[in-house]
This record gives sequence, C-alpha cells and structure tokens, in this order.
Amino acid sequence: MYRVLYRKYRPKTFSEVSGQPQVTVTLKNELKADRIAHAYLFTGSRGTGKTSCAKILAKAVNCLDLQDGDPCGKCAACRGLDDGSILDVVEIDAASNNGVDDIRMLREEANFTPAGVKYRVYIIDEVHMLSPGAFNALLKTLEEPPPHVVFILATTEVHKLPATILSRCQRFDFHRISPQAIADRLEYICSQENAEIERSAALLIASIADGGMRDAVSLLDQCMGRSRHINEQTVRDTAGLADREYLFKLVESIRKRDSAEALAIIDKLHTDSKDMARLCDELCSQLRAMMLIKTVKDARPFVVMTDEEFAQTSEQALAMSLNEIISAIDTLQKAYERMMRGVNRRIEMEMTAVKLCSEISNPEISEDVAKRIDELTKEVERLRANPPVVQQVSVSRTHSQTRTPPIKRPPDMEKLRSEAVPMKEWPEVIDDIKQYSKIIGASFDGSKAYISGKYVLVDSTNDICFEILRKPEQREKMRNSIKKITGNDYSLGRYSYPDEVKQDDPLLKFASDAKASGIPIEINNSSEEN
Repeated sequence: MYRVLYRKYRPKTFSEVSGQPQVTVTLKNELKADRIAHAYLFTGSRGTGKTSCAKILAKAVNCLDLQDGDPCGKCAACRGLDDGSILDVVEIDAASNNGVDDIRMLREEANFTPAGVKYRVYIIDEVHMLSPGAFNALLKTLEEPPPHVVFILATTEVHKLPATILSRCQRFDFHRISPQAIADRLEYICSQENAEIERSAALLIASIADGGMRDAVSLLDQCMGRSRHINEQTVRDTAGLADREYLFKLVESIRKRDSAEALAIIDKLHTDSKDMARLCDELCSQLRAMMLIKTVKDARPFVVMTDEEFAQTSEQALAMSLNEIISAIDTLQKAYERMMRGVNRRIEMEMTAVKLCSEISNPEISEDVAKRIDELTKEVERLRANPPVVQQVSVSRTHSQTRTPPIKRPPDMEKLRSEAVPMKEWPEVIDDIKQYSKIIGASFDGSKAYISGKYVLVDSTNDICFEILRKPEQREKMRNSIKKITGNDYSLGRYSYPDEVKQDDPLLKFASDAKASGIPIEINNSSEEN
C-alpha cells in the first residue's frame, strides 16, 4: 500500500526536525544530562512538529544507546517501539477520549511498571479537548506520577488548558516554520522520490502552508500525482490558486477604479473553478505585500515571491497611497469573514470588487461616516420640506452678554509631555482594536502611550499610526477602546513630532496635517476652557 509522504518522511530524530531549534536543542541537552521531566507540554499551530517530537522523545527516554541526544534507532527498545511490539508508549486522542472514565483508566494503567523499557510514556494529543472533570482527574497523577511514567501533552490551543495543568508541565512552544526551511525540506523529499521541484514552486507551497510542514508535504504529494517536474503552475493548478498575473490585473483595476475590468477578471476565474474565498485571501496577501513595501525599508525578507513579481508588486505599491492599501485590506478581510459564514462567495467577491473600485478614490470615508452623511442629508431634506416656525423675540443684552465667547486654545504640548506618565493599559487597548481590525491594531504594535491630564499621548516611530488617526472614525474607535479599558474619556494627542513641525506649534502633528487637508480634529472634548 502506498504510504503518504508526510508519514514516510516523518522525522525520526531531533536532528531531522525542521525549524524548531528552541525545542530540539533543549530536549537533547536534557536527555544527555539525564534530566528527564515527568510532564511535557508541546504547543503550537498545526503541522509544526509537536506529535513528531513527542514520538521522538518517547523513544529517546527509552533508548539504550543515545547518539548526542537522539535515539539510535537500532537498539531493542527503538526497534520494538518502531514495529509496535513494545506497547509502553501509549498515544491518546483527547478529542474522542475526553471523559473522566478514560482518565481513570489511564491512572490505573500508569501504576503498572513498563514491560520492556524503562519508561511508560503517555502522549495525549489535542489535550485541550479534555472535559473539566477529566482535567481534575488527571491533575494529581500529572503532579506526582509514578517514577516510571512520562506524560507528553500536545495542543494547538494552549489558552484552553487550566493553569493548574500548565504549572505542572515543562512547556515548549513550536513556532511556524520559515518558508526557506520548508522549501529546503521539500527539495530534499523530491530528491529522494526522483522528482524535481523548482525553488519558486517550493516557496509557493511553503507560503500556502503558512508555516505548517505537514500541510506543505501533503500538497507536495498532490503535486507529484500531477507531474514529476513541479513548477509554480503545477502548484497553482493543484491548489486551485489564481495565477499571480490575475492578481496584478485585479489590483490594477482597483487602482484605476475600473469595476468592469475587475468583474470580468472575477468571472474568468470563477469559470475556471477558482475558489472565491481563496481568491479573496490571495488578493489580501498581495495587498499586504504592497503595504510592507510602502512601510518597511527592506521588505524583501518578509514577502515570499520571485524577484520579478516583487519588482512588479513594488511598482504597484508606489502607485497607491498607504491609506488606499490599508482600506482595501480591511474591506477584503470583512468580505472573507462573510464568505466563511456561508454567503454566496461569488456574489460577495463581486460586491467587494465594486466596493473597492468605488471607495478606493476616497478611503477616508468609511461605512459609518457614509451612513451618517446619508442620515444628515435626509434630515436636511425633511427640514426643507417642512421648515420649522421660528418666533422672533426681542431680547436686550448687556455688553458682557454679547461678547464673543473665548476661543479654546490647543493644549501646551511641552507641559503635557512633562506631566505625562506611562499608560499601563495601552497593550490592552491595542488588543481591543485588533478585535475589529487586525491590520489597524498591528500598526500600533511597538508604540507607547502616556496619560497627561485629559489627554492620551501616543508615541511611535511608525507614521502609519498617525496616518490612521487622521481618520475621524478611526480616532473615535481608538477613544472608545481607551474608554472601554480605562473607564475614562480622553482626547488623543501625539507625544513627539518630527523636526519639520515647528516646535512652537501647539497643534499635534496629525492634527495640523488633518487641518490642512480639511478634516476636522477635536483637540479637547472637555467643555472647560484650556
């Protein structure tokens, strides 16, 4: 029977595990020093090597002849565990064995000494699926197991584990594997299978796999079924991806606000049986690459594509403003979420394309602002149709009553900065922003905030933050998030500004820019005078 590649080429030693040195080096050192813990927790996204490392560790703790921390694969213990003749390594799927009775049975078995090896090892996969009762039943045994028992827990959702379980395990976090490491592994597998793969095709598979080696090898297996010489087109045909040339044309039609061309491209792709949700995701990734090119000095390491495609993407990025790109990404992400909820994907993609072609000319106007403008327009029409009756009343006023109200002046920025204290809730505010837009929230990563009186002053080396805060609707959402977290309503300001802004200018950098562009800015929301 044919054996799929991800099983055939599953790593048998820590040295063969790709992209997880922070895990493999530590485990090898512990094994060489004979410092074997009673419980391990492996956590990370799917396909990053958790189960493979668990199997290797289970074999290594019982190996009779360790080779620099790796199991030898030749001793009686290694051979017995490989062929299944030794039954002292037990793999449990917590997704289907998640009850209290299953854990009670495990506890009873754990009291028996292993038959043919030194340690009885329990590998509990998807451990977050255990019921609360099962966790409670496992707790005491996990804390003080018999000396011949080792537990290895694996999960993709570590946040669902009780703190009592986490505190009793050595935790190892598995990272997403880099595209280069995945591509190297795919090239090695192809060399063993008498197949050829182009480097660009291997990197494309790595990009699709999103850091998961198992997904990458499974897709490679499919590609080999189509052709023994694998290029980018082979990968695209197998995975149902749109040719990148279509993506460039689609971005260009959005930039030119040509909705007819965009709809024609979508119709062609739909006729070719391209999945619309995948197309939406690809287009979002393409715009992400453009955003990185616009904001990072050297974006090449962050973008997985050929040099020719990178040059073409750079050209398109220079032709669009950063606001347009971010607005388009935000719109596409909302469309993708709706597609995942079961709406007609083709219609949703077509609506999104028309919307992008219409809105890209003025990304400053969001849905909320447009809705508010529509409401105000209707109110004006109603008042014109039925003008209110105003009764004229003669009122005599004194000089003090008729004087011009005092003009509210902008705050003294030097004084605000000198009195500013760090805002400890700022990371929580950023997390709250990410709930409605991960892109906008990520723009504030690495920034700091300070509280000074009625103001929150934002400090960041990333000008995208202040590009975003120029938008009234985004500034209002930021203020709402701050009020939600802190319970106080603050005005927004900028902690520092570039040299080209006059130091005696009392306005904030983004406030003065917005004023020049005609966008109203609320410097202070208090009714008191400054």
